[in-house]
Amino acid sequence: MYNRKSLAAALLLACAAGVGIVIACGPEFPPQLLDDRAGTLQGTPANSFAYEAARLTPATDALRASESALLPDGTYRSDATPEDFDPALSPKQREQIRAMRAKPDGDQAYAAGPGLPEAVRLYVAAAVDYRTAAQGQGDMRLDRARKRLHALLALPAAQAASRSVWAAYLLAEMGDDEAAYGPPDEHSHEASHDAHAWRAQDAEAYVRVRALALRGDADPLGLAVASYGQQARLYLTGAQGPCTYDDLINTTACMDAITPADLKLAVRLYADQAARGSGSGLASLRLLANWALTAPGRAARLVADPIGQRLLVAYGLARVGDIVDGNPDSANDVWATFDATGRLGLADAATGRPDLTPNPALQSLVAALQTQDPQRIADADRVAALAYRVGRYDLAQALAERLDTALAWWVRAKLAVRQGDTERAAHAYTQALAAFPRADGSLEPNAGALLKAEQGVLSLSRGQYVEALDQLYRAAAHRDGEAPPEEGWPLSPYWNDAAYVAERVLTTDELKAYVDRQAPASPPPSRPPGFSRYTTDQFYEWSRLHQPPVHDRLRQLLARRLVREGRVDEALPYFPADADPRFASLAYQDGDWKIVESNVRQRAAEYGDALLAAGNAWGRTSRAQAWYAAATLARRDGMRIMGYEQGPDYAVYDGSYAAGAGREANPWWREARANAGQPLDTPLQRAEADLPGPFVTQEERVRYAASEAKPDVRYHYRQIAADYALKAADQLPTRSQAFAAVLCRGARYVIDDTPDRATAIYLRYVDQGAQVPFSDTFGRECPEPDFQSASRFHYIQAWKAWERVRHQHPGLLLAGGLLVLAALGAGIWAWRPRGSKP
Repeated sequence: MYNRKSLAAALLLACAAGVGIVIACGPEFPPQLLDDRAGTLQGTPANSFAYEAARLTPATDALRASESALLPDGTYRSDATPEDFDPALSPKQREQIRAMRAKPDGDQAYAAGPGLPEAVRLYVAAAVDYRTAAQGQGDMRLDRARKRLHALLALPAAQAASRSVWAAYLLAEMGDDEAAYGPPDEHSHEASHDAHAWRAQDAEAYVRVRALALRGDADPLGLAVASYGQQARLYLTGAQGPCTYDDLINTTACMDAITPADLKLAVRLYADQAARGSGSGLASLRLLANWALTAPGRAARLVADPIGQRLLVAYGLARVGDIVDGNPDSANDVWATFDATGRLGLADAATGRPDLTPNPALQSLVAALQTQDPQRIADADRVAALAYRVGRYDLAQALAERLDTALAWWVRAKLAVRQGDTERAAHAYTQALAAFPRADGSLEPNAGALLKAEQGVLSLSRGQYVEALDQLYRAAAHRDGEAPPEEGWPLSPYWNDAAYVAERVLTTDELKAYVDRQAPASPPPSRPPGFSRYTTDQFYEWSRLHQPPVHDRLRQLLARRLVREGRVDEALPYFPADADPRFASLAYQDGDWKIVESNVRQRAAEYGDALLAAGNAWGRTSRAQAWYAAATLARRDGMRIMGYEQGPDYAVYDGSYAAGAGREANPWWREARANAGQPLDTPLQRAEADLPGPFVTQEERVRYAASEAKPDVRYHYRQIAADYALKAADQLPTRSQAFAAVLCRGARYVIDDTPDRATAIYLRYVDQGAQVPFSDTFGRECPEPDFQSASRFHYIQAWKAWERVRHQHPGLLLAGGLLVLAALGAGIWAWRPRGSKP
């Protein structure tokens, strides 16, 4: 919403920029529907305000907003002029016009424009005069600007077409009705003193702008759509004159003095502007709706109008929060419930949390809507959702049953959940999803994924685990193929919910059967030319635009789960191909970052081979070497080949965080339960702590406990690596270098995670091992084990003992030798053949 001169001034200097409202993305972790199942299933369904505002009126023509600050070639220029946005001009012409705009008056500007189309030349000269007049250099220049704009519009249509919309718009901004009506007649002076007549004339001038654009005249700046907003501003006039932005924000008496009829016209025009893609129109509607809902009397002035009614309902559902702990300021605070829910967003009393109460402004709006003829209520499904939000379930039920839209069925599902009838709720979700593809307009496109995801939450609460995975997986896959956001969470917001069910609720065989049926591997994209030589920025941008789809992520989750269960051969086909460029990574090599191909499938195969050899190799040293190889792979590649997608490893975040996915979305939740005295000693007790509240079956808790990491510690695969190092040590001579080295490595694997275990490994070395050069850096700096020496250790030790005795006690060796010879002689004597007796 602008004052009268703002767009004109912007037009002289640059294209008017759009206004948008962005809610901060908040913490790095995406919200999870399963964190608060009751809140998810009972929360109010609603579309975004942007979606609803753009649909208040139909866009019945081809006019579209143009509010981007980027030039046609996609670049940005801080000193851009309106002509920089005109693709019909050449770069040379744009530079000539830039020089014209630098002149001190319109006459000099016009003189500097030979060779340009006459319409362009006249417009730039008028713009220069208008700018200097606005700087206080007299009305004479303003008159010259008017004359040039009228001369432009008087050109033959073909010549004027490139600047007729621009000229008509600037004349309308100047309050000059001659653009529409021609020279003034004898009554024009009287009309100029009549505010209503002036407003009607100026409104017609803005209508003329749109008429010229609809005729096909050039409008690269989107001025025809901007004219809706400027015309709407004419009707926001009180007894003291036009109301300003400050009047609207501060709810002054100026806004209250606007007649309901004028308010209705302004809302309609802003809606027409928003329907054509204008962020400015959207922002104006937002401000008007916010103003109207600050007092019941203001809202009542718009409720009787269908467009005004729909505006207030849409705004109330999408941008008005409920009250947290009795604090009215919490209604606009997206952080108000974060500590309790882990989610950013406005409070919704329908979720059932005891610290929330409905916003009185929304209660008043519902009461005002009830005074209207029920048949005149526009978008009854939205009103049903609003009634549900404030606890008017009877009204919500009556309105929802009137329609067969996706949103109406969604409200019915919420009501059934609240009544405890999950079977009827499941039916309503099915009907809502069946209605959604018909594009009935009741829900924005992305709402279909949320509908499907909520259906998955309900199925999980009913013990339908495979169905729950299918529904959450399909919700998560809805963004596959779309360009990912430039910042923030690159995956679907429902991936973490789907991954939880896949990893912790389904059995491995159930998951494998589902993946085989529903999640085939996607074909890898072609490796781009020069990929191995990409800079880091090029690599990250290519990777961002080539994210693996959800079914590939589900396959990797299954592969790692199979490896954890020792089914390595079965796991290999579910890992991505090592040559797939989507799974390449950056590695710091030789002082620079290099792109390296994924070798996860190869590493998993090597891990399986090492385990097989450890169990079947001949000879203790060979088994030790195999155990050590398995330990090294588990430690170095464990996240990729066996890590949990969620806790305790968090492969979904490459292990960078210790929370934010699964049932430990907030790390302090389990700690708070432990501090409250809830025992956490067994897997089932931990399952009870992690899965509290309603909509959780006991069987789900049992399955969750059964799928817990073993051991249930951060980076659990490091503990497995240490286990394998200890198994390697069990096969080695205790006084060998290899024995000390594998124990050193085992301690190193866990010293930063579980120092007590590292200490225990060190004490075993002290108790059993020999003094080695690296004993002072044990657990930190460890050499490679010398398995070759270990394999000959006993022979070497025996030879060393012989040599020591030979050099230190030669007399004993001589006596021992004589005794051996004597014993041998006695044996021969005793064995000799005896002669036969006669």
